[in-house]
Amino acid sequence: MRVVAPLVLLVLAACSEGGGPGGEQPETRAPVQTGGDSSAALPDPAAVDVGGGSQPELPPSVQEALKQANAPAPQPQPGEDRARVALQLIARNHPDQAEPVARALLAAHPDQPRAAFVLGLSLHKQKRYGDAVPLFESALAGANAIDPTRRAEQFPEHAHVAHFLGWARYYAGDLAGARGAFASHVAAVPTAGDSWYGLALVEIDEDHVDDAAAALERAYACLPEAERIDDARSRDRGKILARQGDLALRADRTQDAIELYRRALRAWPDHYEVWAKVARCYDRLGDAEAADRARVEELKARERMGRLTDAPKGSQP
Repeated sequence: MRVVAPLVLLVLAACSEGGGPGGEQPETRAPVQTGGDSSAALPDPAAVDVGGGSQPELPPSVQEALKQANAPAPQPQPGEDRARVALQLIARNHPDQAEPVARALLAAHPDQPRAAFVLGLSLHKQKRYGDAVPLFESALAGANAIDPTRRAEQFPEHAHVAHFLGWARYYAGDLAGARGAFASHVAAVPTAGDSWYGLALVEIDEDHVDDAAAALERAYACLPEAERIDDARSRDRGKILARQGDLALRADRTQDAIELYRRALRAWPDHYEVWAKVARCYDRLGDAEAADRARVEELKARERMGRLTDAPKGSQP
């Protein structure tokens, strides 16, 4: 699912563009000034007089806007420069280069939960899930210890740590821990489709078919409206439909499974594993010709994805 890359981009957008090499931080912006007198700040909203005599106060929304305009910009957090660089490298698919930057960040700020998160993310993207788990756990505990009124300022990604912890635990083989982390994330962010999908995988692995089906429905409902249209291309929708096909096949509803797999492939034609599942379904139905056609499509999809070397033995032409 796409939650991982879009989240990093959101993280980057939240980071300050100020600061240069060596850790210099940008100067705090001065309060907004008006008129030709550079020493005159915006007036107290409650004291504004627009024509002499008694006037009603400005609406509260206008007062708040003026107050915010006069407020100084928040100071960048310690280590902001290194965090920004590491997250940019991760977003550009260079987690191995991000790792030493993140390690330097954590060494300089060992008590900063965001530093633990950034290092954990760099390891997670290198598929070093066992190493990432304790860092995500530390980041989550540290985030919970921050004053709620300052949490978003100090740790912009705090709400999504449980998402990454869930996937790291899942790939490390801790299904119970993954379920707990995913459940925590969707409780805080109900529209987190990729965590609903993660919950579904946990339930499938533990053979909780009804719970898996419900989680897949929630994941599907979280897709953007444009991606829920049956003819739309969507890798995320394709993955959800494929798992729904797996559940149908597990219930011996082979024809239903084929239809779900076909819908998944219309959404994501390069999902070569699903082509292989379609072939096995036709094998089960005794339709050798359809099975062979599906295997040809599987090889084409593998070639498009550069994964021919992963093809099952004997399936390459």
